Amino acid sequence: MSSKELPSGDAARLRWLSDLALAIDEAQQLSWRIGVAGSRNSEAMDLYVRLEIIRAEVEALGGRPERTWDRKRHLDEAD
Repeated sequence: MSSKELPSGDAARLRWLSDLALAIDEAQQLSWRIGVAGSRNSEAMDLYVRLEIIRAEVEALGGRPERTWDRKRHLDEAD
């Protein structure tokens, strides 16, 4: 069933989850730059991990947009 066929409440929920997942993704990008690629700030790295856990929870609820950045590529660049 496409989102156009869903009742408006379900469609709104899925859209909200998708928007939330994208906001988490943006926050992860920022925490990555501060914590991993930058000065190895442990608090920012911890935030990144916490955001990843939250992202997994959002995805389990149905908000599954593709990431806007490639974390694995950034891992290679940080080494």
